[in-house]
Amino acid sequence: MDANRFLAQYKEAWETKNADLAALLFTRDAHYYETPFDEPIVGREAIRAYWKGATDTQQDIHFAVRDSFTVGHTLVAEWSAAYQHKPSGERRELAGALLADFYGEEVRTFREYWHRRVL
Repeated sequence: MDANRFLAQYKEAWETKNADLAALLFTRDAHYYETPFDEPIVGREAIRAYWKGATDTQQDIHFAVRDSFTVGHTLVAEWSAAYQHKPSGERRELAGALLADFYGEEVRTFREYWHRRVL
């Protein structure tokens, strides 16, 4: 598990809207929880489709890790992001945290907690 590599590739995938790169960060049977109350997105292909859909409406994306640490095989990171929402023209800012449970070099379970505001 290389947490720094994961975070760098996660950043690259989001900022470049590269759903293929994002999907490769996860195991084939990964569970991705976008919010704590949603059902998980299950499997690499479903995660790819989610990322494509999520980033289709975003442009001028900036992502930064504020802090991170690992406990065993789990990465915990606080992050921020900002992007232009294409349909509305709004500039949006997100603040969040993620928990990524690794199986080898890939993530098997991923949980996000985030808030969004319009700038």
